[in-house]
Amino acid sequence: MTKYLGILLLLLAVSHGYKILGLFPHPAISHYQFFQPIFRGLADAGHEVTIVSHFPDKSPPAHYRDIVMHSSNTLMNSVDLNWFIKQQSFYSHFSEFFLLYQWGIDHCNATLKSKAIQTLLRDKHKEKYDVIITEQFNSDCMMGLAHALSPGTPVIALSSCAIMPWYYDRYAVPMNPSYNPVVFFGQNEDMNFLERLGNWITYHAFNAMYKYYSTPAADALIRYKFGHDMPSTADLGKETSLLFVNQHYSLSGARALSPQVIELGGIHIQKAKTLDVELQRYLDSADNGVVYISWGSMIRAETLPYEKREGILRAIRRLKQKVIWKFENATLTNKPENLLISKWLPQREILCHPNVKAFMTHGGLMGTSEAAYCGVPTVVTPIYGDQFLNANAMKYREMGVILKFDDINENSVFRALRTVLEKRYQDNAKNVSFSYRHRPKQALETAIWWTEYIAKTEGGSLLKSKATHMSAFEFYCLDIYLFWVVLALGLFLLAKLLVKKMFARVPKKVKSH
Repeated sequence: MTKYLGILLLLLAVSHGYKILGLFPHPAISHYQFFQPIFRGLADAGHEVTIVSHFPDKSPPAHYRDIVMHSSNTLMNSVDLNWFIKQQSFYSHFSEFFLLYQWGIDHCNATLKSKAIQTLLRDKHKEKYDVIITEQFNSDCMMGLAHALSPGTPVIALSSCAIMPWYYDRYAVPMNPSYNPVVFFGQNEDMNFLERLGNWITYHAFNAMYKYYSTPAADALIRYKFGHDMPSTADLGKETSLLFVNQHYSLSGARALSPQVIELGGIHIQKAKTLDVELQRYLDSADNGVVYISWGSMIRAETLPYEKREGILRAIRRLKQKVIWKFENATLTNKPENLLISKWLPQREILCHPNVKAFMTHGGLMGTSEAAYCGVPTVVTPIYGDQFLNANAMKYREMGVILKFDDINENSVFRALRTVLEKRYQDNAKNVSFSYRHRPKQALETAIWWTEYIAKTEGGSLLKSKATHMSAFEFYCLDIYLFWVVLALGLFLLAKLLVKKMFARVPKKVKSH
């Protein structure tokens, strides 16, 4: 009887499930690792999920279908550190904007031409989706594709990093550059005058560049593909129902968010898997603790300049702790005895092992989220993108120190690691971990609840603020300030005129002879 009841409940769940489409053209696994648990969770909840991406699920659950975009360039171990060394300057974040801009064009163009999208377009009259979920990162190309595939279907956006500068207005999120650090400028909440000035300039400059570069580029590609009567991707973007963002106040800082923005920081951190026997033994036997080193899935550690690599190795040799380093080569010259290297490592499981005492990282948000979750202090060497923002967030909470790439040498690495191994940093990391873990509802449950809400309400219109469709002139009350300036100026001129007339009527004294 219990068996049949279970089957009946499963059938009921499936019959009430929604059809959900995911569109992900950006070929970075570090981005997709944030998104994928949401889709697996939705499929497990009985919804029919179809995903267009570069990263098919190796063991997909029921009701989960991958449509793969085959590409040889998936940004895995693809970043040569020497490229970013050449870009280091006070205006380097502007160079990064144009790198993202070009990626946006390339990935949009490749996606629109892909067989995966041709399959969706061919079957669009057969499929009616309840919700479309897509990344909003460096292009709104997918907003145009979503409209072409299923006009009027609610769209939920995902951001694998803190909100990009050009998306604040879209969700009526007040952006105050005095304490809200912009992704690209990479400060923390406590900025001095010059930092606030730079933050202000970066925010407004990047908004303008996105408006005048990225939006027209996406519009041109979409209209070439689907016709010139297609709406602008900027206008379609304003109709987005919800934004899931990979941040949490305990790490990213407290800020005002509209009901349309849901924090899901650390959603990729799921139940721990069993470690390899040899790795488990290595960690368990570390009486003095372990230092873990990884610069993510994109950066190739093997491209470190020789003198910097040797400096790190000499610093490791001086440590009494064991060290594990994600390193792309199977061999490493001058490798110390207390160092273990591997091309791939289960980062979440390693960081949460009780013997791991420090994490040397580039500051990618996936890794810093795992460090916050596991309560491990960090030595952060930011290279590009949001890594400077993440590094400063950890520094501000005194659970990490920043080691600039140019400053890497034996003594600086050794000092930085010794610093975060101190009790103060260990305690601060544990405090952040407590807040990061303790939430009213876990991130995956939150994502599933809100996705179902958007489907049930056909877009969640009550979540949307009027401010989404207001001009910046109105949103920031510039017209009101202008009114008061004009009124004050008018009153001043009127008073001046009256005084002038009053003095004009006063009879002049007759000079006596």
